[in-house]
Amino acid sequence: MKRIVKIIIAGTALMVAVVSSGCKKEKVEAEKSGNDSVVVKVVVAEIQQRSFEDWGSYSADLRGIEDANLSAPFQGGRVNSIKAVGTVVKKGDHLCDIDGDKYEAALQAANAQVEVAQGELERAKTNVANGSLGKSALDGANLAYQNARMLQASAKRAYEDCQCQAPFDGMLVSRSIDRYQTVNPGMTTVRLSKMDQLEALIAIPESEAFSYTEGMRTVFHLLQDPGKLYSGRLENIDKVVDSRSRMVTARIVVNNVRGILKPGMVGRAKILRKSYSKAVVVPSVALLRLQNGIAAMVVENGFARQRSLTVEASNADSSLVTKGLKAGDKLIVIGAFQVSEGTRVIY
Repeated sequence: MKRIVKIIIAGTALMVAVVSSGCKKEKVEAEKSGNDSVVVKVVVAEIQQRSFEDWGSYSADLRGIEDANLSAPFQGGRVNSIKAVGTVVKKGDHLCDIDGDKYEAALQAANAQVEVAQGELERAKTNVANGSLGKSALDGANLAYQNARMLQASAKRAYEDCQCQAPFDGMLVSRSIDRYQTVNPGMTTVRLSKMDQLEALIAIPESEAFSYTEGMRTVFHLLQDPGKLYSGRLENIDKVVDSRSRMVTARIVVNNVRGILKPGMVGRAKILRKSYSKAVVVPSVALLRLQNGIAAMVVENGFARQRSLTVEASNADSSLVTKGLKAGDKLIVIGAFQVSEGTRVIY
């Protein structure tokens, strides 16, 4: 009996020693392998070079490339007639009539006064030349003529205002007066805009303004219809930065196809900064924004490896990488946040 007990105890001790040795061996192997024992499933895409367009996008307000708010004449008056909103007009067309007879009579009187003053000036020149009058008479006649011309210009402007005369080809896009209404001097009457091309005003941050030059290609879309694009060009960039907002105002000419766009509409304008025929372009969701910069995870021989990146430009869903990745790399596009350097992965 004692012998059997000794054999059992010896066997138990040997088993414990073997198990203990096996645990130590597994622990050592686990310590050597690091994250090799952890396998994470990820989604991988092989990087291929492709074309890329770098666009800057900004909020934009539309207005007529030629836009004018006309005003009532200096004495105001009663509105006898006015054209409807949406009327297409030519330069010089009359859009309204505000006491037109009165201002027309005033213009005719001013024209006649200029003719009289001009005749007096010519006679004064002749009399001074033959010595019958002194030079002071010529000076007086010239002063009277210049005053008559000044009154004529004022009367002409008043007549144009009373008729809401169009300063350019365009469309009557809004009006502030109605027929039979009495308007005050200088009151806004109608708004006229050139409609075949509109102007989109945008504000560019100071840090981005150096990326643009006049003539660059642009597209515009309305907020409610982002799929409909209107082509154009960057027409003008202010040469001064707003001291409060640190923004630079730029103007984009938008081709108004079929007259769909209207002044006052709001949308987004995009400017093409640069085009690349072959570039490393990756999904923006695959990028890791770390404290020390931007990185991405790739797969090498079944293990995750971290790469530090230089990102040149980004758009809504893609980013242009100029350093850190190359064509053929296997980029982890889903699951990059679940792995670290050396993690074993499958895909």
